Amino acid sequence: MKVFLTGATGYIGNRLAIHLAENNYEVHALVRNLKSDNIPVHSNIILFEGNLNDNLSVEKAIANCDYVFHTAAFTKLTCNDVKEFYEVNVQGTANVLNAAKNNGVKKVIFTSSVSVYGPSQPHSSITEIHPRMSSYANDYELTKTMAENLVLEFNKKGLPGIILNVSRVYGPGNTGFSNGVNRFASMLLKKRFVFVPSKLKIESNYVYIDDVTKAHILALNNGIAGEKYIIGGENASYEKLFSTISASIQTKNSIVKINYKLLKTGLFLMSLLDKLVLNESSLTPKLLDYLFTNRIVSSLKAVSQLGYEITPLKTGMQQTIEFLKHRNHEN
Repeated sequence: MKVFLTGATGYIGNRLAIHLAENNYEVHALVRNLKSDNIPVHSNIILFEGNLNDNLSVEKAIANCDYVFHTAAFTKLTCNDVKEFYEVNVQGTANVLNAAKNNGVKKVIFTSSVSVYGPSQPHSSITEIHPRMSSYANDYELTKTMAENLVLEFNKKGLPGIILNVSRVYGPGNTGFSNGVNRFASMLLKKRFVFVPSKLKIESNYVYIDDVTKAHILALNNGIAGEKYIIGGENASYEKLFSTISASIQTKNSIVKINYKLLKTGLFLMSLLDKLVLNESSLTPKLLDYLFTNRIVSSLKAVSQLGYEITPLKTGMQQTIEFLKHRNHEN
């Protein structure tokens, strides 16, 4: 069975490409740079050089494929240019969907985010029918919502599409913005002190990477066209997350809390300085608030309809730490 996959050098896409290949799928992977260090390598993976806004390369890669996994996205939340988000997340998705429809693809699995639902309300988990109650916090949320709407529009036009809303992913894989949990664990492995904001009661949802890749295949086999499925893991406060990481590492290194308001003030001053010297800030007050927002979700629909299974945070974190230790040893 042939599948077309975007985002093969990304965190989820890379892991998914390997998982599909190991399960005897022929994967046509569209990549921008054939020399990237993050290229997935397997005899069942065929690489096609191109990008989402190059229709010829998309059409070439998708030819004769039965299914599409569209995981590619622009996720750089520090970027202030909405055009960057729109060209990849919206126009790129439109190009993939048009090519899929033109080539008679049987089903499209679109990887989205739980952030499109906005923050969770007090004492309430976000579900697939959860209405968004707040304005969009950034251009990523906005353009991913627009992309979801495109998937649903094409579904009505005869191209079956399924949307997977993924929560915060952690586990073995590439390093990047989208796996902040891994970056924190890596810092705790290497440094004597790690500083964190004091707002540790904030709760979010953390999903193990292998659960996410399995969910994509489950959606392909069991998902209902036109439906959305939240692919999450365990809900946990930052306090629980950090203690779970520390316990998995068995480290004596310390996690030091910094007053949240004081940290925001410091970031504001640093962002002003960055603007003066034309640098891009790695962390801004706006992004800090975005990261420290309650996002409690429920994956019951995916469990009941797809057969989705959740890896406990403790188990997933132990496997993640072993991966990070092994990678650090190699480096």
